[in-house]
Amino acid sequence: MSPCRFSFPNNETRYWGGQSPPHGAVLGGLASPHPATRIAALRAAHRRADLPLTAMAQGLQDAHPEVQLAARLLAGNDPHWQALLQGCTEPQRFAPLRCLTGHRQSVTALALSADGCLLASCGDDRTIHLWDLVTGLKLRTLVGHGHAVTSVAIAPTGTLLSSGRDRVIAAWDPATGRPIRLLRGHSGPVNSVAIAPDGNTVVSGSQDSTIRVWDLATGQTRRVIPAHTNLVNAVALSPDGGTIASCSWNTAIRVWDTATGRQRWEFVGHSARVWSFAFSPDNGRLFSGSRDKTIAVWDLQTGQAIAQLEGHKGEVRHLALSADGQVLFSASFREIKAWDVATYREICTLRGHREVIHALALSRDRRILVSGSEDRTLLVWGVRLEPGELAGNHT
Repeated sequence: MSPCRFSFPNNETRYWGGQSPPHGAVLGGLASPHPATRIAALRAAHRRADLPLTAMAQGLQDAHPEVQLAARLLAGNDPHWQALLQGCTEPQRFAPLRCLTGHRQSVTALALSADGCLLASCGDDRTIHLWDLVTGLKLRTLVGHGHAVTSVAIAPTGTLLSSGRDRVIAAWDPATGRPIRLLRGHSGPVNSVAIAPDGNTVVSGSQDSTIRVWDLATGQTRRVIPAHTNLVNAVALSPDGGTIASCSWNTAIRVWDTATGRQRWEFVGHSARVWSFAFSPDNGRLFSGSRDKTIAVWDLQTGQAIAQLEGHKGEVRHLALSADGQVLFSASFREIKAWDVATYREICTLRGHREVIHALALSRDRRILVSGSEDRTLLVWGVRLEPGELAGNHT
């Protein structure tokens, strides 16, 4: 095999694979014929400050899609590697790159770590699976909930939160798979959990009709908000942690101040139950997905409806908004739609699951999307937008 040669601004030349030339640095794993070995070599190079740029360059140009995906996940959140990503061939447009299996029943929720490499999935089978998205391997299975696990969230600190129909919220150490703390207080199943950017403020919504705000460090309830007259179907926290959105069985959406528990707004506009929320990065807009097959956009400063997105043939079960606020993904039945947030125009539709899609998770660079379904699978999608496809020609 001929060595792969890369030149750097300091006139240093490094070679990968083949015989080591004078003053060359070699990582033999990247020359392996086995994709798994090349992926392991990428991981090793990623941990070494002296070699990662070269390794990423070769990984991004690898002929095997699994190796390309690993390189993109490792490189995607480091500013030094953005130039490499821009110069490399993108994956096939909105293509499913990998299918992860392991749940015995429906997948109910997903969460991605900040670096996009750790994925948590939970399901009706009472388990939480932790996945290494770089390799596609399952790291471990967390077992402890007595009933279906309804929601997961990953804190900036890395702590994993899960909620269940057993009325318990659990905090886990992903590195060991062991529970750190159990939050108890709800008198009904907990349907949804979210964590603030401070890594300590936890918000939960329950079938006991309340929202609870917790202090994760102490495990104590800071505040109980009597949010709805019926069960709380979902809660979401704004990016700054200062605002909570909640919904129930009726069509109303309520918006709360996290610090005081006071209601700021009640949004009425959907004609059926609301399932999911997404806040804009500037905390100015709220997106809601409903059983009425639409997505509504609300102005959090004025309390007014801004827009309504139509196009789904079934109820909108989950929303995921990119970290830059430019692209919104929505899941409905067996399809996912991508929307340009600037124009509220539909970009495209993704299809691959055999049953209802319940959950979405999007990497911060919006190059990787993960979906979880009632068909018990997780699909990992490569996201590629054409130049000029978004308003303002952002890609």
